[in-house]
Amino acid sequence: MYLPAPTEGNFAPVPAGTHLGICYRVIDLGTQQSTFNGETKTAHKVMLTWEIPEERMDDGRPFSISQSYTWSMHEKATLRKALEAWRGIAFTDKDFGPNGFDIRNILGKACTLSVVHKAKDQSVFANVASIGKIMKGVQIPEQENEAVYLWLHESRWDAATFAKLSASLQAKIMSSPEYLEMMGNMNGAGHQYHDQHDEEAVPF
Repeated sequence: MYLPAPTEGNFAPVPAGTHLGICYRVIDLGTQQSTFNGETKTAHKVMLTWEIPEERMDDGRPFSISQSYTWSMHEKATLRKALEAWRGIAFTDKDFGPNGFDIRNILGKACTLSVVHKAKDQSVFANVASIGKIMKGVQIPEQENEAVYLWLHESRWDAATFAKLSASLQAKIMSSPEYLEMMGNMNGAGHQYHDQHDEEAVPF
């Protein structure tokens, strides 16, 4: 018998519907190339991942779902609209720039996620259609997955965090020009970023 081709495995998607989600990963993917309807584009991407505590996989762990967004705060950008809907507050000019809003603030924060299913190549994929603010009085469970923050800049790079990512995600990140530039700037030094963020001092 011929050996079967290796696969990534078949995973059940997050059930469609509206769910409570807790963000536990913020990962800078760098500039990535994508093709849609025959048109190829490049854009700087960031990936957010949420755990869904009310929906459990067969092994008892909560389902999780990831969504990639273009790293842009243009008024029409999807990421900006998603973050504003999540916070329930529109961004102002003071939120942008070095002393403004830090994307890592969303780690550990809860929201509502509208999840839709899409069929492709005989598989079903779950996508985040929209994000909303949690209603007052909703009980937020404890986060179960380890918080992961990774950014492609030498002042925030953490090699230990990068090493914990899947091989496919590592390869994706390493293909970006931002990763290559960062590695060149650090000259191979494993600069470590240690998060000293105080959630009380800087609310989401």
